[in-house]
Amino acid sequence: MRKRFLAVLTFITVFVSLAISDVPVPASEFTFARVEFTMNLSANFQREAPWHHDYPFSEDLYLTMLKEVTSVSTSPESFKIVRFDDPEVFQFPFLYVSEPGFMALTEKEVVGLRDYINRGGFVMYDDFRGRDLVNLQRQMKRVFPERDMVRLDVSHEIFHTFYDIETLDMQLPYGGDGGDPRFGGATRAEFWAMKDDEDRVVMIANQNNDFGEFWEWVDRGEMPFQPAAQSVKFGINYLIYAMTH
Repeated sequence: MRKRFLAVLTFITVFVSLAISDVPVPASEFTFARVEFTMNLSANFQREAPWHHDYPFSEDLYLTMLKEVTSVSTSPESFKIVRFDDPEVFQFPFLYVSEPGFMALTEKEVVGLRDYINRGGFVMYDDFRGRDLVNLQRQMKRVFPERDMVRLDVSHEIFHTFYDIETLDMQLPYGGDGGDPRFGGATRAEFWAMKDDEDRVVMIANQNNDFGEFWEWVDRGEMPFQPAAQSVKFGINYLIYAMTH
């Protein structure tokens, strides 16, 4: 898989590895699992299946950085496409979902996602904006009718599990700070979550944002470095939270 070593090396100098070891690397203990889901009719007008956006280049960058700055054993090739309605999904404790505004889950997918979360799984929703949030809330209400999504602020533990994130304000990947009318003129990143009965976050949603876009295009020199680096910090925090809670 193609690499942009200069970009990766720049990231490494910012994040700084926790430890350097010459011990042989064991088999990958983390696989980045992206979900292919049933889509609504509006997805037919997209040039690429929305769930597939930024694949596999965003996985490549994220896994490279995860390996360099944490003790998680993985590799840039450790990624896979899964489905909510496939029992194989239970092998992966962390799922990534792109463009949930296009989700139209079948009943089997709803049951599969409910079982996945009830068994301790964690889901990250990314790459959506504006009224896409309404569809995500509607789909999650089908999964857990008794639960609501809540907006998080920077005090929540998930933003301090590995990196101590001081602010949730960040430049958006579309249209800069002024927003983009194609995406509802979104001007501010929001972070929404759903919690279980023990107050554990079981899913997080990056409203008005697109970490996958940052992860793919910063490696090609086509995204601003600072918000891209910030998005990697968020993504690593999510995983460390999911693995420790």
